[in-house]
Amino acid sequence: MSRLRLWILGAALGSFVAGINFGLAGSHLFAASEEPLHGDEIYIRQLVADYDLDPDQQRSLRLVLMKWREEEIAVIESVDPAQLPPGARREMLAARGRLERRIRAILDEEQRARYDLAIQPK
Repeated sequence: MSRLRLWILGAALGSFVAGINFGLAGSHLFAASEEPLHGDEIYIRQLVADYDLDPDQQRSLRLVLMKWREEEIAVIESVDPAQLPPGARREMLAARGRLERRIRAILDEEQRARYDLAIQPK
């Protein structure tokens, strides 16, 4: 075999091995970052790092934040959109529209038809 052919074969084999190694090692790196962190999780991680919270404290913190979210949502749901300033009302309706479009994109046709019926104004 000529030197050039050996060099090409070595380069191809080396690229193949490097690709396999990256695929095995890289899949773990990308799997860990597939789901972006939401605001609460970023805040939790920051508090854990800043105050060296133990696992029980971390669970309690998550429960506290979950309860706060429930209370916050209850307040938001209790507000009549007609009472909001026009800009806030537009933003709220736009956000609700985006939510509905995103949910519809997840559903199949039959589910989407049932969902559309369920969200129609009464």
